[in-house]
This record gives sequence, structure tokens and C-alpha cells, in this order.
Amino acid sequence: MKTLQEGLDKWVKKNNMKSPQEKHKMEKRNDHQRKEKLSDADMRELMGMNRPRYSRGKGGAFRQK
Repeated sequence: MKTLQEGLDKWVKKNNMKSPQEKHKMEKRNDHQRKEKLSDADMRELMGMNRPRYSRGKGGAFRQK
């Protein structure tokens, strides 16, 4: 009786597909190559540094700081 992995390998070869291990290796390689470079302004926008800040004032009303 064959193991599940051997059966899967045989099926992959028969159907001319890539095995899950090969796909995973390819994804890892592509992730390493693709690096997104953001400008300083983009980083500040993502972190929300340029947004107005609100706090509760006297009487429970929201006021902008």
C-alpha cells in the first residue's frame, strides 16, 4: 500500500501539474522579489498621522484638538 504522498506525486505527474511543494517554493521566491516601496508621505497617511484628532470636551461633546 502506498502512502498518501506517493499517490499524490503520481497523480501530479500523470496530470502534468505542479506539486503543492513546488507551488509553495515559487510563492516564497516571488514574495521575496516583490517589495513595495512607499514614500514618507504614504507611510504617514497609512498610520493616520495627518488626520484630525478628537477628544471629549466639557459636557461630553467631541472637540478637535
